[in-house]
Amino acid sequence: MLGWLSEKGKLLFLAKTLRVFGFGFLSIILPLYMLRLGYSALIIGIVISMAVFGSVVFNTLISKFSDSFGRRKSLIILSIMMAISTILMIFNINAMLFVIAAFIGSVSVTGTETGPFLSIEQSAISSQMNESNRTKAYSVYNFLGYGAAAFGALFSGVPSLFNNSLSWYQILLYVYLAIAIALIFIYVSLGESIELPQKESRLKITKRTKKIIIKLSVLFSIDAFGGGFILQSLLTLWFNSRYGVGVGDLSILFLITNIITAMSILAAPFVAKKIGLLNTMVIPHILSNISLIAIPFASSLFYAVTLLFVRQSLSQMDVPSRQSYLMAIVKPNERTAAAGITNIPRSIAQGVSPTISSYLIGTFQYSLPFILSGSLKILYDILLFFSFRKTKPPEERK
Repeated sequence: MLGWLSEKGKLLFLAKTLRVFGFGFLSIILPLYMLRLGYSALIIGIVISMAVFGSVVFNTLISKFSDSFGRRKSLIILSIMMAISTILMIFNINAMLFVIAAFIGSVSVTGTETGPFLSIEQSAISSQMNESNRTKAYSVYNFLGYGAAAFGALFSGVPSLFNNSLSWYQILLYVYLAIAIALIFIYVSLGESIELPQKESRLKITKRTKKIIIKLSVLFSIDAFGGGFILQSLLTLWFNSRYGVGVGDLSILFLITNIITAMSILAAPFVAKKIGLLNTMVIPHILSNISLIAIPFASSLFYAVTLLFVRQSLSQMDVPSRQSYLMAIVKPNERTAAAGITNIPRSIAQGVSPTISSYLIGTFQYSLPFILSGSLKILYDILLFFSFRKTKPPEERK
């Protein structure tokens, strides 16, 4: 299995699986844990926003320095900060340290990730297999992530088995700490295989690639700003506030949601082969956002959940397609910078909307986050298509 992938590439896949398993349960329990600690919805929104803004800072550093400083060393340092962040959340000394923990820890509040780990791994994986398997590699990479997130979501239901005791929320945080420590050991074992040759790490980005990065950065920021209104942590808050759904049921809900997402991601390479990478990024995404806008208008919890499942069956098919497309249209020495830089505006834009969304939910304006999110994301799809319809990856050029 995965015979087309190198051994070091398989270690990167393992790291992704463990890390996103942690993100899967942390994104659900974090707002509920903070509610148990007595924090308001606004403070929770600020913490979620600071987690996203932390990704901005570290993505900036990664895109500029990781290839010259060392990808492996960068991943190890990020894992150490992840561990420190978790310790701060467990002991909950005060709100300010909670904010700092969210900022430094590459904490994912989406259930998946757009942070600095992804920027490095996305580039590193591209050198661990034959180019003909590129889209397949990103598909499997993201499938493992969403599959792990699904089981992480299920794991988040453990506190419900023990009357939602605060100590059980903290036990889950200790599990998250163990994951961070495991990541340190995995990254130490990677050796030099994921590094760029020294000469290539010093090459400058071409003007053509700069133009591509600027265009994609603007477009991705629109998509991410829209997505920030309905992060998994905010969906947790929404279903809890709107329908009174408890942590046990939420864990099952997001288990199923992430399984549906994972299965749809596996279909992306086959769809891309038929209609092209750009069309795979755009068409399913538009359909998913129509479903997203409809969710708050559902007449019952059942229909709201059904629409969420429809949305998830289409919404992330663009992820491996987008990663493969970006890696295909830039040079190998430009890949880390391209991945990191395009993630920066995503993180900035995504960091603004959670506070707005949590405020809207807290004031019982349940429809607006979904309408704003879906509309902005459809706008992104239209602009992306017309901006890049003439830019083909090598395998699609005739």
